[in-house]
Amino acid sequence: MRQIFLLFLGFSLFHHPSPLSGQTSDAELHATLEKVYLRWREAMIRKDAQAWAATITRYRQTVIRNLVVSERRKFPDAVFASEVQPPALAGLRLLEVQEVGLTAHLVYFGKINMGQDQELVRDNILKLKFYRENGEWKYDSNRITRLENAPEVLKELQAGKRPDFLDLPEYTPPGSMPPPPPLCRVPDHKAGYKLQTLGYETTISMNGIDYEPVQDALDQQVLIGGLVNRHNEITLKIKPVPVPEGSKASLQFRVYILANDPDKPGTEVLRWQAPETGAPAQVTLPFEVKP
Repeated sequence: MRQIFLLFLGFSLFHHPSPLSGQTSDAELHATLEKVYLRWREAMIRKDAQAWAATITRYRQTVIRNLVVSERRKFPDAVFASEVQPPALAGLRLLEVQEVGLTAHLVYFGKINMGQDQELVRDNILKLKFYRENGEWKYDSNRITRLENAPEVLKELQAGKRPDFLDLPEYTPPGSMPPPPPLCRVPDHKAGYKLQTLGYETTISMNGIDYEPVQDALDQQVLIGGLVNRHNEITLKIKPVPVPEGSKASLQFRVYILANDPDKPGTEVLRWQAPETGAPAQVTLPFEVKP
């Protein structure tokens, strides 16, 4: 299943500019957001659940809680169980601070240390994301852009230049955030799905959660809310899309009960495949799980 580190890691390469020099408002925003992040970081280091909840967005707090309980781990204890440390900001160079609507971000460059061995601490890009809730900035999450496969970008940054990708429109705070998802149930079983699709855009819906649509890809995730003993059901919303010439549309969906040991295979409890004549626009798949 897809590994999700609680709030620390991800990989992206997108952003938008906002020159810093001479802009007092940017300097003030930078100072404010950095203090928010450092309060969250201190809460993580001290394993202070109350301070953690006070410094993080409700959206991210709910997403993390749902993942933790879906994996049948204890919340909030599991939030602090990762060996990955929240990155320190000391020694990093600020590349950008930008605010759009109720969202903002800080972008840094430098040696990002998350508690790994020193020889693994390399120059990368760190983006910290924030959201204003009830008039107060809260930390949401971060993304680390690794530069080992972008040597020219790395060289420019090491020379003190401003990277061109900061001008890309997709590298901009989104302006707003989705509402927090509903609190999921505590399941009887940790579970995951595997979706393989070609020629279809497929959206999975289960336990009140709608997952991001998947098109022409293999997607594997933990099921939020897992499975309960006896009756379960899952809905697929399916939309045909063009397929490459010489290819044939196909869609296969499986659900597994997952063992706590990641080296042990899961137990398949549901398999569905779209008919060769074409998938329906929507299908609800009921299935039973034995206690």
